[in-house]
Amino acid sequence: MMKKYLIILLLLLSPLLVQAQTKKNAPWISYPSANVTDYGVYHFRKTFDLKEIPENLLVHVSADNRYNLFVNGQRVSYGPAKGDFKTYNYDVLDIAPYLTSGDNVIAALVYNGGKDKPLAFFSAQTAFMLDVEEEDFDFLRTNGSWKVFENPAYSVISYQEMLFDERWFYGFYACGGGDQVDGNKYPWGWEELQFDESCWLNAEPLHFDGNAPWNLVPRKIPFMASHSVYPQRIKEITGFDEKSGAWNGRSKITIPSNTEATVLIDFEVLTMGYPELTTSGGENSSIKIKYAEALYEEVNLKAHRDSVANLTMYGVWDIFQTDGKASRTFRPLWKRTFRYVKLEIETQDTPLEILSFINEYSGYPYPDMATFVSDDSKLNEVFTISQRTLQMCSGETYYDTPYYEQLSYGGDNRPIANISTYNSTDDRLLREVLRLYTQSENNETGLFKSAYPSRFDFDQGTWSMAWIQTLLDYYEMRGDMDFILPFVPNMEKILGFYERHLDEETGLIGTVRNKNFIDWSITKGSIPRANDQMEMVQSTMLTMYYVHTLDCAVKLYNYMGDGEKSKQWARISEEIKSAVRENSWDEEKGLFSDYPNSQVFSQHTNILAILSDVVPENEQKDLLKRVLSFKDFDEMASSYFSFFLFKAMQKTDQEELYLENLDFWYDFLDRGLTTCGETGFPSHDRSDSHAWSAHPAYYLLNSVAGIKSAEVGFKSVLISPHLGSLTDLKASMPHPNGAISIEYQVIGKELVAQIELPEGLLGIWEFNEEEIALKPGVNRIRQKL
Repeated sequence: MMKKYLIILLLLLSPLLVQAQTKKNAPWISYPSANVTDYGVYHFRKTFDLKEIPENLLVHVSADNRYNLFVNGQRVSYGPAKGDFKTYNYDVLDIAPYLTSGDNVIAALVYNGGKDKPLAFFSAQTAFMLDVEEEDFDFLRTNGSWKVFENPAYSVISYQEMLFDERWFYGFYACGGGDQVDGNKYPWGWEELQFDESCWLNAEPLHFDGNAPWNLVPRKIPFMASHSVYPQRIKEITGFDEKSGAWNGRSKITIPSNTEATVLIDFEVLTMGYPELTTSGGENSSIKIKYAEALYEEVNLKAHRDSVANLTMYGVWDIFQTDGKASRTFRPLWKRTFRYVKLEIETQDTPLEILSFINEYSGYPYPDMATFVSDDSKLNEVFTISQRTLQMCSGETYYDTPYYEQLSYGGDNRPIANISTYNSTDDRLLREVLRLYTQSENNETGLFKSAYPSRFDFDQGTWSMAWIQTLLDYYEMRGDMDFILPFVPNMEKILGFYERHLDEETGLIGTVRNKNFIDWSITKGSIPRANDQMEMVQSTMLTMYYVHTLDCAVKLYNYMGDGEKSKQWARISEEIKSAVRENSWDEEKGLFSDYPNSQVFSQHTNILAILSDVVPENEQKDLLKRVLSFKDFDEMASSYFSFFLFKAMQKTDQEELYLENLDFWYDFLDRGLTTCGETGFPSHDRSDSHAWSAHPAYYLLNSVAGIKSAEVGFKSVLISPHLGSLTDLKASMPHPNGAISIEYQVIGKELVAQIELPEGLLGIWEFNEEEIALKPGVNRIRQKL
């Protein structure tokens, strides 16, 4: 059977292998004598003449670290999409619409963040490549005829300086440094045709012993969505006579000469992208542009997100020094995330005009999004902030947090995958995330890194297991077995690693020397704690997590028709369940302890006991009630791990409890967040936007509106609502066949429902133990409550 999987894997990969072996790419080029691994910003140009404009002109473009491509002064794209050296992305662009008869110029800004580059960037050296598909245009290929210039205006603001000079931040940051730009040294207009490049150097083609370090593959995800986002208000102004109030970023603000001033700008919701500040005049003025999710009462303690009075702004920043000329625009090299922006301005002998401040949003272009509108306005807001969090945490990969890390973690990706498949039919990003993660495999252990793409050097066992759980979720939603099969060898290695670490005496997982994060703790950082000897040995929680993963793998093997593997891992799962019941069940409390025969208890361990059938099915409802009512747990599930709590409600047919357990999300709203925070614990919410907490955008559709897949691949639908006290609800969910739409009204003691299914989709209505067949088109139902 394993041989079959390997053959399928080779067949699926063969197009990439053939391409890598047969396609002769254009040379990579760089700046002569540049320190190719240090921070630097470089401009490349190629001028050429066209007698006539081709109907199409496809070019392949890539760079290390990143590029911005312009044709005749117009920005065409930026990239490449994140990857690694095994699959380094290039973009395919049609530049014909930007060309003119006569003289033309292709121009590219390429930058290398050096040691301060984002942790998700892989880099061999500064380099740029542009290739063409049509031989008639081979003269455009990168080679020594291209011109290049090293931009002296840029210097890096190291992230160590940004984070630790003010001692405001004690967590983890991975999004790279800030940009400091001296407008007096900037080659303004470098991307325009008329620019004088006579003093620029010829680019240097790169030569390698063997193959280039970048194994080029075409981009698998779409280009990012881009649109203008405008500020809503100026909340505070100091240093000059100007009133705060409504401001859309497009009306002029004048700061007098020889003035130190601040302008605090509020976008009112969290956003991300490339903020653009346009100025005129104010020669040698300095503008520090600080970005923040919120203001602070004290270091590491955020205030209500709407509050600004007597508060301090901490955050990352850029610096722009003006040259005094008209209409100069600063734009950072990499995306920023913010609700608030503070301009700290120091003018010299001439006034400075701020002409505009606008954000160019950049995020994944989900084409069709779900909707949810009920008679409970606060519940509607929960859905809104959850869906916005999905969008904020979807870029070239999934993000854990767009402000602090922009990394794709295996554990975070499980709830994000559920959210995204319920809110959009576009699965390209999800598939790319799952595929990329396997390329971080440790050859010795078979485990994956905590996050990938990233330059992390440690394995994360639980997140490797979460990847298996996510494979099952994806398959049951989409039925795409061709995507799943190549990953069977990875599954086997992960499952086998933990099987080898089962303790012979207890049958639980014993000492494991890799990281095994399951959730944040209010009191001790994370659980299980790798530096806690008790938690390094005989962790019931970690063992349960493994059992849950085994059961997911067993389902996948059954779907594959591999009965042998299914029975093998099912047997191991049942043996571990027996060991857990024998060693960790506390009869007096009616709960499982976190360690054998201990008095340490958590919601997590007992939630996992339900999900993994460690307790018999007829006892699971009672265990869930104890999980929700027991007052002395040592650890409570965070907003992230509540994803598993709500899965337990689904499993025990107690989805009516869901609407009673949304305190974390109502608290996000009460604290002014416009996205879902990291943990739900106010004292431990580093990030204001963490997609692993955004699962109400899944459960409100699945459990409350009751839209569920009735068979693998969502080939039919089950509609089974749990409305609680709601009396009016309209929702829609995108399906590969078209939208599934529901409308519910409670009138007196009756539920009036209208369900519209797309063509080709059959379904079942299930409510109050009654079933009704549903057909494509509009279905109307009236039923007693």
